[in-house]
Amino acid sequence: MGALRCHWPLWLALLVVVAGRIVLWDWPITPDESGFYLVADDLLHRGGDGLYGHYWVDRPPMLIWLFMVAAAIGTVEAIRWMVAAFFMAFVVLTYCAVRRLGGAAGWAALVAAAFSITPAVGAPVANGEAFAIPFVMGCVLCAAIAARHEGGRALAWSAAAGLVGLLAMAVKQNFAEGLVFAFVVLVVAGLRKERTWPDVARRLLAGLAGIAGGVGMMVGWAFSAPTGVNGLWVAAISFRGDASSLIRAGHRTGIENRTAAIVEDAWLSGIIPMLIVLVVVALVGRFRGSALGWAVAAMIAVEAVGILVGGNFWTHYLLGLAPGLALAVGLTMPLARRRWLVLPVVVYVIGSALWVTPTEAREMADYGTPRLTVLGEFVAASAEPGDTATTLYGRADAQRASGLRSPYEHLWSLPIRVLDPDLDELIGVLQGDHPPTWLMQVFPLHAWGLDPAERIGGVILDRYDLVYDDCHVRVFLLKSVDRDLASPPTC
Repeated sequence: MGALRCHWPLWLALLVVVAGRIVLWDWPITPDESGFYLVADDLLHRGGDGLYGHYWVDRPPMLIWLFMVAAAIGTVEAIRWMVAAFFMAFVVLTYCAVRRLGGAAGWAALVAAAFSITPAVGAPVANGEAFAIPFVMGCVLCAAIAARHEGGRALAWSAAAGLVGLLAMAVKQNFAEGLVFAFVVLVVAGLRKERTWPDVARRLLAGLAGIAGGVGMMVGWAFSAPTGVNGLWVAAISFRGDASSLIRAGHRTGIENRTAAIVEDAWLSGIIPMLIVLVVVALVGRFRGSALGWAVAAMIAVEAVGILVGGNFWTHYLLGLAPGLALAVGLTMPLARRRWLVLPVVVYVIGSALWVTPTEAREMADYGTPRLTVLGEFVAASAEPGDTATTLYGRADAQRASGLRSPYEHLWSLPIRVLDPDLDELIGVLQGDHPPTWLMQVFPLHAWGLDPAERIGGVILDRYDLVYDDCHVRVFLLKSVDRDLASPPTC
């Protein structure tokens, strides 16, 4: 009972997360979740000659390993149980880290809990951001513990910070905030002569050793894959640069709408108001913050730059700001003169989450089963054992709902646009000896400037019959087979 009374803000924050996740339980499985699950399930049960089996995805291995756990359980919904546990871990780690740093741990935990449930930052979905932020906060906690120790213990905890921070990047490439925090804390302490430079150097080297350990684990796994280290390099690192260049070059379908949506959600979730207040607090303090203050500011800045540079502007990118903002609240609230600047926006963040979560959950339930899930289920009901299917240019939710494997390795539009822009690989599959039995068309055939030679339409007409054309989607069936079609879906 003593622990319950002493840590009641933490228990309250965890209760918020549990209640929020229950409310969000029926949130539809998204294309990303479907795609990651298909990749993981195929890798787990069938293997293949690629980095992740027969499919390709531009993510580091840890995210796929996490989805392999859900695949081992046998249901994509298991990933929602897992992400709920990760959000709870994020709240606990936030509380522990802020306590170690001497801040208001309860307020920080409540802010972390708010970001763990609100749809305004994409929290209902099991994306890379949701799985990465506990590792970010774990890195901060290890760095905080290291700061309280000297000698061997300090070096051990510094190495742990490096390893855990690297694991965040092994889930989502750009989540370096934990490592940034640990680095800035040490360097600023050295500049202010709070630590000797030899001590700073030893701790940094220990952190680098931890990072090297994590990199070694990933590289060792890559050596066991058919594509080797080069396959890991392309999927986790070089592809992102190519994708960013392509996005900047044009064919930014939908990005304008997403830009407006992410700004709206940043206001709704309280992120923009909180950033404004934190800047005001810094101005009031004349930017004379502690090493911790500079480290947290660097965390937030790095993630904000990552969102801007990424260029795609999906709402769930905002979740990456949660660790830095929760820490900022926790470290600012004990400061008497600044507390009253921060408190109103903290209340707004928490209140917004408590209002938006059930409201949007009800709205989502009113929509019913997503249209492309229904499309995939139509194909599943019409298919026979041994059939395959390909969803043209992505939409893995339709692919997963069909229950059929795709002979084409790409499940997302962006990898197709970067790696197969002329559709040579796709056309090769369609014209090959083992073409997909079914084709589902969700996007226009020449979306994003794909297939500039306009070959794909002729290939489809040559080998496939159109068996469904409604609700802005089409289904094609291979001419060489005969299938009894299920009742067609309606809009």
